[in-house]
Formats: sequence, structure tokens, C-alpha cells
Amino acid sequence: MLKFVIRRLISMIITLFLITTVTFFLMMNLPGDPFGEMSQKMSAAQRAVLYQQYGLDKPMFQQYLQYMGNVLKGDLGVSFQYPNTSVNEKIAQSFPASLELGLWALLIAVVIGLLLGIIAALNHNRGLDYAAMFTAVVGVSIPSMVLGPLLSYYVGVKLGWFPPGLWDTPKHRVLPAIALGFSTVAILARLMRTSMLDVLNQDYIKTAKAKGLSQTSTVIKHTIRNAILPVITVLGPIFVNVITGTLIVEQIFSVPGLGKHFVQSIQTKDITMIGGLTIFYSAILVVVIFLTDILYGLVDPRIRLAKGRK
Repeated sequence: MLKFVIRRLISMIITLFLITTVTFFLMMNLPGDPFGEMSQKMSAAQRAVLYQQYGLDKPMFQQYLQYMGNVLKGDLGVSFQYPNTSVNEKIAQSFPASLELGLWALLIAVVIGLLLGIIAALNHNRGLDYAAMFTAVVGVSIPSMVLGPLLSYYVGVKLGWFPPGLWDTPKHRVLPAIALGFSTVAILARLMRTSMLDVLNQDYIKTAKAKGLSQTSTVIKHTIRNAILPVITVLGPIFVNVITGTLIVEQIFSVPGLGKHFVQSIQTKDITMIGGLTIFYSAILVVVIFLTDILYGLVDPRIRLAKGRK
């Protein structure tokens, strides 16, 4: 198991290095002036001082080495759009709201999605199966940009069950979390149903039933444990997708998250913010996939054994 973890850790470090390198050179080759209209209003001397302050007057490779050194120290640079604010400070201020929203959405998606998938599989080709899959189809068909305003207006304004906006109390988390997680519910429900049906047809499940194990015991001890493995595999990318996909939901429900800074940085060509947020979100993705691989290896020892033989 230790060798498996070390290999995955080395792979994670190499991936992050490549992402940071590619991000830097793409960021530095964006068209236009990184300081926008502000640069046009300055004299040549003022512009030279500003470029020197941000290290843009140095050769590209020297800038790259300095940038990589700062990233290794955890310094993502100072924003061009907010001259007195570092990218780290913006992340510290805004990411907790995005993370909390993503975690609430993921919790709702995992609980409801797995339950729907299990119910559908155990009632294959019956009414509950059709109802669960209809819910899944609806979830996939309605994007968060449509579901969000509908929930905000009908559930928040018309019915008054939950606040339609802002981010103050636990009640304010409910509607944006549902809007963000509903499509993930559909994905997990369909995946769990397919995996459950496959496991239910395996010989060891038939053997367990032949030995006299109850339906409940067979489902809990054998079926769910094996059927959930494909779900664990996709939870890492789904988690990151939920975390990074909060932009529209944040705008609809006035959540003070990090997504708005990402969009604004692209619009204003704030290359430091673009690079910093790209590296930050990429690091989350790589780390989560790393943890998912470790968890997958713990749940199914065959994975790490196979890796070991390779």
C-alpha cells in the first residue's frame, strides 16, 4: 500500500508542475496589455515602473523561475485588478463560501443519488424504478442556470419556505445547494443503478441468497459495497466539478464565492489572478483524485495489488 501511495504522490507532483508551467506560459502570452486602460493613461516612465514592480520587465524564462519559486512558497502573486491585494487573500476571503456551497450540494447529491439508484435497482422495471430514472432524466435536462431562478422564485418568493438569496443562515444554503447538486443527483442515481444491477447478477450474490442470507443482509453486506466502487471513482472529479461550477449559482443567490473573481479576472486580463486561480483549482482536482485513488485502493485491495504488479 505504501508503494502505491508513493507512486500516486509522485504522479500528483509531476501533474501539478506541468499544470503550473503550462498555465504560466499561456497566461503570459494572453493578447493585450495586462493593465488595460490604466496603462494607457500612464506615461512611459510610469508604465516602466509598474512593469518593474510586477517583474514583467525581466526575460520570460527569468519570470518563469521567479514565478515557480513563489508558487513553491505558496505565493500566487499580487492581483493586477486589485493592486493592494494578493491572490492568496482573495482565495482566503471568497473560497470558504464556494467550498461550503459545494459540500452542501455534494452531500445532497450523494445521499439522494445513491438512495434513488439503490431503490431503482431493487425495483428493476417497476414503478419506483421508472420514477427514480425520470427524476434522473429531469436532473440532467435542467441546468443550474434554469433551476436556480425557478427555486428562488417559486420556493423562495412565492412559497416562502427558504430565503431566495444572500448567505447568512443555514436556511440560505438550501436552495443554492439543491440548484447546484440536482444534476449530480441524476448522474449518481443512474451510475448506482447500473452498478447495482450488474452486481445483483453476479454469481456470489446468487450464492449468498442460496445460503439463506436475507435480502437486507445480501444488499448491505455484498451488493452495495461492490456496487459503490464506480461511484467512489467519480466522486473526486464530481466534487471538483461542483466546487468550480458554483459561478452561476453564486450569482443567482448572491453567494460571496470565488467564482466571480475568476470571470472578472478573464474579462480584465488580470493574468496573476487567472494563473493563481487556475493553479488553485487544479491543485484541488489533483489532490482530490489522489485521495480518491487511495480510498479506492482501501475499499478494493485488488486495485493496489494490480498497481504493485505493474
